Amino acid sequence: MSRTSTTLLLLVLASLLTGCSTTPNVLQMHKVTAEAIGLASTDELTMGPVTKGKEDFLGGAELTFKATTAKGRVFNCSTFMTPGILLEPPTYSRLTCTK
Repeated sequence: MSRTSTTLLLLVLASLLTGCSTTPNVLQMHKVTAEAIGLASTDELTMGPVTKGKEDFLGGAELTFKATTAKGRVFNCSTFMTPGILLEPPTYSRLTCTK
């Protein structure tokens, strides 16, 4: 393999890896949380700061946050974020909210 081919291959691999999104999409979390709590609209929900746990070897991390409804109910919520590949947004699973 020539030096040019090796350089080109490394450049392509690096650009693919930089496309992985590991930043939480707070708007998507807001929508999913409102649906999980049973609210009709995201306007009825206020979210506190999102804390990101330690990332695993694939870039996934546990996210924790507080969600407060318009009526004053407070929930402690957590979800697992899996990073998106290339231009895909991150996905969320295992959303749990407890009073």
